[in-house]
Amino acid sequence: MDIIPFMKLRRAAQSCLCGLVLLVANTAASDTLRLDIQGLDEEQQTNVRAYLSIQSMADQPISSESRMRFLHNLAEDEIRRALEPFGYYNPSILVSLTQQDDDWVARYEVDPGPPTLISRADIDIQGDGGSDPEFMALLSRQPVREGAQLRHTEYEKLKSDLQSIAADRGYYRARFVRQRIEVDPSLNTAVVELHVDTAARARIGEIRFSESPISERLLKRYPQFAEGDYINTNRLVRLQGALVDSDYFADVEVRPLLNEMVDDRVPIDVKLTPRPRSLYQAGLGYGTDTGARMQLGLTRRWVNSRGHKLDTRLRLSEIRNDLSTSYMIPGGNPLTDRYGIRARYSDENSDTVNSEILATGALWQKQVGDWERVLSLDLEQEKFSFNGDTREIRLLIPRAQWSRTVADDRLNTNQGYRLSFAVSGASDALLSDVSFLQTLASIKRVDSFGEKTRLLTRADLGLTVTESFANLPASHRFYAGGDASVRGYSYQSLGPRGSTGNVIGGKYLVVGSAEVDYLVRENWRVAAFMDAGNAIDDVSDPLKTSVGAGIRWQSMVGPIRLDLAFPIEDGGWRIHFTLGPDL
Repeated sequence: MDIIPFMKLRRAAQSCLCGLVLLVANTAASDTLRLDIQGLDEEQQTNVRAYLSIQSMADQPISSESRMRFLHNLAEDEIRRALEPFGYYNPSILVSLTQQDDDWVARYEVDPGPPTLISRADIDIQGDGGSDPEFMALLSRQPVREGAQLRHTEYEKLKSDLQSIAADRGYYRARFVRQRIEVDPSLNTAVVELHVDTAARARIGEIRFSESPISERLLKRYPQFAEGDYINTNRLVRLQGALVDSDYFADVEVRPLLNEMVDDRVPIDVKLTPRPRSLYQAGLGYGTDTGARMQLGLTRRWVNSRGHKLDTRLRLSEIRNDLSTSYMIPGGNPLTDRYGIRARYSDENSDTVNSEILATGALWQKQVGDWERVLSLDLEQEKFSFNGDTREIRLLIPRAQWSRTVADDRLNTNQGYRLSFAVSGASDALLSDVSFLQTLASIKRVDSFGEKTRLLTRADLGLTVTESFANLPASHRFYAGGDASVRGYSYQSLGPRGSTGNVIGGKYLVVGSAEVDYLVRENWRVAAFMDAGNAIDDVSDPLKTSVGAGIRWQSMVGPIRLDLAFPIEDGGWRIHFTLGPDL
């Protein structure tokens, strides 16, 4: 045989063989692995996948068949360990690794088997915590008990809950003196032992306030606990929140000094970072009710070490100017009580009202549960004009007002409401030129339907009782129309009219509104609404109705609203522009 052709033939065969090997290698490298786990619920399957080493190769090209097979051989033991936290110690597992349609399938058919039941649960709380109602309540509702299925997550959660209660209620020396789970796989039973020694519960020691411009005498009225009381973390957190809400401090840190605990007494350190003493404010704005407006303000967060506050505001607009000042004094419980004196000058010249008011008075503001109550007594002197007739009336007005606001978010409300009710009056037998009694009730609601749709409703009802309505000052009469009343009508343009055709205000007020808005994109909503109402002198007087649509933009200071409203009875249209929270 000729040697040269034989050598050529051998080289050709070698080239073909190498090409075949490369082809097979490339094909294998393009195969993917799919895991098929059967017989488990979602929670169990999630945990099994977290334990399986072969999960790292799932749904991607196989780079090494030998490694895939190695990891597959580990799977049975890994599945067993993954099921133990759920109380399954005797599962039946069938494993297979096959190739289907050029891909690999690792199949694991799992029967968890019988659950492990707790044959004995020995959970004991020693020390002062043994009679603590919080610990007793936890033990009465926790699921680790005789006859229940063993679940290691429930056992660990019980331990965590015990530690949390101990920390919250001042058991700073609490420790687990015994913690054990003993499983008998042959019987599918387990014994749980968990013993906690809480030791003595710590008590409040000295309350130390850092140096601040507010006297310690006032600061000591903020804690809702006293030296010697048992420590409760929630009370410490509430103290921190109350001091921040006082507006005296930019930052407050309240912490127990555990390293100084002596005879179960723990000093409480309150670190205070004061705010700037004075706050200056200035702003420009525009509203369709008021036109262009400007505001200047000065707040003295503390006038003296006793925590007195001073607030002065100047508000200027096209139709109304106000200058007001208030001086507030913390009450016996500064969290809920404060007293004040106030003074105000107001000058209004709108298409409806022409009045000038000078007033001074005193008030008591108190938080009663979820309600804020304000009791006040004001002496007012008001000069007003209707139908060319100018009068000047003096009134001494006692007033009581209750209000409550509940909202998931005060600036961007999806669910919430605001209620308010006020009653006021005066008597010509007590420093007043006219007698009257007046009530005003208001409600606003925001309800959400789904993630994008809201329903906003509001209603205002007012009632005045007097025998001399002609002498009742303009500021104590009812009017309707405007941005926050019946849209489609200008500010205070609805109500009984006098002989010259001008609105002179009514004895009663009835206003209602329903609005639906829809989120079209982040921070943007479109709205449709219907308003109805009027200021009237007789319940048979007709109401005015309007419909309209608008857009809303959620800004950092609340919604900015632009509405186009159409009065149904009178025709025409009107644009309304407002800014502020929905409640």
